[in-house]
Amino acid sequence: MKRVLKIGSLLCMLLFMASNSSAQSVDNNYVIKKGDVVSIAVMGHPEFSLERIIVLPDGYVQFPGLGSIQASGMTVKSFTKLVSDNVGKYVLNPIVTVFISELPSQIVNVIGFVNKPGQVPVFEKISIMDAISRAGGIKFIKKCKKIIIIRADQSYEEVLVKDIYSDDVTKRKFKLLDIGDTVYVVEPNELNWSKLSFFTSLGYIILSIIRLF
Repeated sequence: MKRVLKIGSLLCMLLFMASNSSAQSVDNNYVIKKGDVVSIAVMGHPEFSLERIIVLPDGYVQFPGLGSIQASGMTVKSFTKLVSDNVGKYVLNPIVTVFISELPSQIVNVIGFVNKPGQVPVFEKISIMDAISRAGGIKFIKKCKKIIIIRADQSYEEVLVKDIYSDDVTKRKFKLLDIGDTVYVVEPNELNWSKLSFFTSLGYIILSIIRLF
């Protein structure tokens, strides 16, 4: 009978894992963040197993029967132990598995004079050069002079393209980009030859008229 129950529990666990087949395969050292969606499986105890619960803005998850449990700032391994310790008050030697079912939208915007402007997915802070590279690079780097970094808090700073790609390491010590930041590669002010030709011709005509009088 015990063997049947053990097999049944194992099957329940496998079914739970199958239902979370889209779960992110992350390392046990991944640090859980606010907005992450997690699933918790407690073998043989569906009453303590939860699917797709969100880490709230206060950093906690709501666990029926156990209350609020801190998740944000903890590694998957540490959070698993914390859940196990809490469930252990009601279950003898619980076997707990934690899945990261979904990560929140984490992007850096790269716009302006690049080959593929748009959103660049990130999972950690990256350099300005790396963000531009993921956006296909600058169209004509020799013509481009300036880049504006707009931070998620709406503050901004200007940097020179030549400094970002300089061989001098001291010139490339810029702050890393964080989630929600925007990189605006300013388009070069190219000379409009058609307008120049028009105004040149117009000036010549005006000058000719003045000479006549």
